Amino acid sequence: MKVTCLLRFVLVALMLGPVAALAQFRVVGYVPSWRGEISRAQLRQLTHVNYAFLQPNPTGSLEPIRNPQKLRQLVAAAHAAQVRVLISVGGWHDGDHSAFDSIGARASYRQALTTNLLRFVEEYQLDGVDMDWEHPDATTAPGYAALMQQLATALQPRGKLLTAAVAGGNWAGPGILPSVFKNVDFLNIMAYDDTPPDHSTYAAAEQTLAYWKGRGLPASKAVLGVPFYGKPSGEAFSALLARGASPQADRFQGEGYNGLPTIISKTNFAFRQASGIMIWELTQDAPGSNSLLTAITQTLAKLAALPPTGR
Repeated sequence: MKVTCLLRFVLVALMLGPVAALAQFRVVGYVPSWRGEISRAQLRQLTHVNYAFLQPNPTGSLEPIRNPQKLRQLVAAAHAAQVRVLISVGGWHDGDHSAFDSIGARASYRQALTTNLLRFVEEYQLDGVDMDWEHPDATTAPGYAALMQQLATALQPRGKLLTAAVAGGNWAGPGILPSVFKNVDFLNIMAYDDTPPDHSTYAAAEQTLAYWKGRGLPASKAVLGVPFYGKPSGEAFSALLARGASPQADRFQGEGYNGLPTIISKTNFAFRQASGIMIWELTQDAPGSNSLLTAITQTLAKLAALPPTGR
């Protein structure tokens, strides 16, 4: 079944069946600024796409965005497909979060970043900001929370979204105060990058979602992250298959990844226990019948006629 037919089936089922929860289900995909492109067919399977990454400076100014024309083209294509586009701010950045630490510590720097991000969002006709401070800790948690409150105040009255990426494990939990939950539209939970090769198992997804919901995050704001790559190498799912890995497995020559069955199971789980699924990152997907994104879409099509449970 073609992707467009699948999406049409989902929409029809949404109108006819008792599935209001699925109408709100998010499919969020990241696109890196430095590599790859995504197709219109991929866009049609998403609700949100995050362009990664925009880097802040320690005083709240912004570094020039990489490949600005790529961002403009993405916005045009995504909006034509009725998909929202957010700018993702930060990223892993080799573990260097000193710029964020500086910004969080001073009100004037937080205000500068808020002003500059609002200007950036308007310039590129974006739909919001995805904060990817990796990661605040117990010391910097108040600054993070204050920044998120300022961003929410600036963005949301203008109809713009505020989301954030948070770590999957509870080790980073103390850096996210409960006050953040009310200020974000949703959190993208990075339920991957645990100890390789089993860095993103189904059991770990269950544990990490239970952790965040136990902290007070509503299911309606929880989006479960899945990897389109393996560990320890970081090799793309498509590259792993090209080397001989099976799309039906989760392990190949010491590399751990999520094959089709695991992605399908996680999609079902996210539908029951969360409000969406998030992908890092779209350009790593395989084509054709081995596409993990298509597996997500097909799973949602099958769920469209079913009532939501456990939400």
